[in-house]
Formats: sequence, C-alpha cells, structure tokens
Amino acid sequence: MLRRRELTSEDVRRLVFDSIGLIAETQGELDLPICPHLDHTRQILLNGKFFARPLPRKFVGQYHMAYGAFSPPASITLDSMIPFCDRPLNIPEVPTTLANYTATHEVIHADDNVGGDRMFMATQDHILHEHEDKLMKGMEIIEVSDDHCGIVSHDDLACLWATQYVDMITHYRTYVALRHRRLPRLDFVWDHMQNDFFPPKLLTKIEREKDTRYIFEDIIGQMGEYCLIDALMESTSIGDRAVCRYTV
Repeated sequence: MLRRRELTSEDVRRLVFDSIGLIAETQGELDLPICPHLDHTRQILLNGKFFARPLPRKFVGQYHMAYGAFSPPASITLDSMIPFCDRPLNIPEVPTTLANYTATHEVIHADDNVGGDRMFMATQDHILHEHEDKLMKGMEIIEVSDDHCGIVSHDDLACLWATQYVDMITHYRTYVALRHRRLPRLDFVWDHMQNDFFPPKLLTKIEREKDTRYIFEDIIGQMGEYCLIDALMESTSIGDRAVCRYTV
C-alpha cells in the first residue's frame, strides 16, 4: 500500500517494472496478447526516464482518473499526488490500485510504440475510408462551435478519434491485466472512467455479451476494421437486444 507522501521518480520506476512483471504473468496465464512486444519494451524501459509530477487533468486526456503520460521512446510520468487520490473518501486501497493501474496503462502505451503504433495508424485509415459520413457530420459540429481545438480537416478529426480509440483499448487491456491479479477496489477505479461519450465501459459491455477473447481477437486483433464508432454501434445493439428481451 502506498504511503501518504508524494511519489518520487524512483517510485515511478518501481511501479513501471512491477507492472511489467504483472503483465507478463497475466498474459502468460490467460494466453492473451496484452503486450505483444513486452520483452523488447522491458529492454527499452531499462534505459527509460521516469518522472513524478503534479499533472493537470487536461494534460493527461479526457478519462477520469487518468494520472499518467507516456512520451516516446521511453519516458513515463505519473502524477506525484496519486497517494492522495482517495480524498476526501479515505479509501486507502484506491491509491495503490490506481498507481498500479496507471503504470500498467503507460507500459501498454510504450509497448504499442515499440510495435510501431500500428493500431493507431490502421484505425485512422479505417475511419477515413469507412466513416466519411461521420467525419462530415463531426466537422459540421466543430465548425459551428466556439472552440475548434485545432481540428480543421477530416484528417485531424480522424487522428483524434483514432487516438481516443487506442486509449480506450489501452484502458481495457489494463483492466483485464489487473482484474486477473484481483487488485482491491479495481472496480471503483474502473467506474470512475465511465463518464465520457466513448468510455472504456463500452468494451466491458461487449465483453459481457461475448467474452474476453472476442475482444482481443475480433476487436483488438482486427486492426483497421474497428474504431470508436463501431464499438458504440455494437454496444448500442447489445443494449437494444437486452431491452427487447426484457420487454418481451
């Protein structure tokens, strides 16, 4: 359990390599490619840079309780204030689980980078070629908004959606790894990531209808054939079928 003090860079290094060991054990026991390049990733991170800093929420993205950042090729930053993340609720297990969750999440991002970020590139191409209508509609909404967020073309919007999709997939892989290790209060951490329009919860909803291997083989494994839009459509379809079963 983490002590009530700010994290140091040495704490971050320890958490990262603990996470690498956790991922290795889990993917071996479950026979799932959580980090397909883990041995190479471990070697690169041996010479990596690790930082503990207070991170403003907008720096780390949209998901709640996202307390870390990965910078290629081998830099990982964790929020130094993680040991106090359970305030004012005072649930001591939460900071430890969140620290392990965040370190694991960034290790998976590093592993994707080692693999050439193929998921991101394939997803961006998929969006550009298969969802032009959604891009057009999205651009119409952006063009009348006060804040364009630097998005001025279909390529920019496809890049954003692909980035969000990769992060959603990374959250899911992290959750699967830690769920198998039975980390305490993991579901509390997971529940606080379910407030965005495209939350990681979409994938656990599909997982309950299918199974974990379906997510890894038919969604994650089929790079270039799936994205946020497809996940939302599949999740909505599952919800509609559940409503029909209930009403009948």
